Amino acid sequence: MINEMNKNGIKNSIEEDLQEIGKCKLDILILQRQNEELCQKNNIEIVRLNAVIENRLFQAEDDLKKSGERKVETSAGWVAFRSMPDSWEYDEPVLLDWVKNTGLSYYHTVEILEKMNLKKAIQDGTIKIEEVKGLKVTSQDPKFNYRLNGGFRL
Repeated sequence: MINEMNKNGIKNSIEEDLQEIGKCKLDILILQRQNEELCQKNNIEIVRLNAVIENRLFQAEDDLKKSGERKVETSAGWVAFRSMPDSWEYDEPVLLDWVKNTGLSYYHTVEILEKMNLKKAIQDGTIKIEEVKGLKVTSQDPKFNYRLNGGFRL
């Protein structure tokens, strides 16, 4: 058993740790606010530049269409239309019925273990855990948690 003096030392140490964590979280909030203000101007410029890029790409695509070519090369680079594969859309319930009715083997049945029902049966005592083969239950260490008074949460 920890003596009272040692217990107070641990409590004081934890209190110092939590106070320092609180100060750090407050500093993070202040820095995040400063980042928002400092980055706002750059974010506006990024939006403007992305709009310029989008407009230029639209114009380049339109010019490529007008050229009648599949690819146009320049000293700055090239633009091209790339062949794309066909898009396939499957209506699975209809297709499954069709495959089954025609005797084709393009489907399979999947077996699924109902883990939650098995777990509940073991916990309820309906099934004894010793009788279950292929199941291993491992206890977990408690998870460390903390809370700061004053409403700080990041």
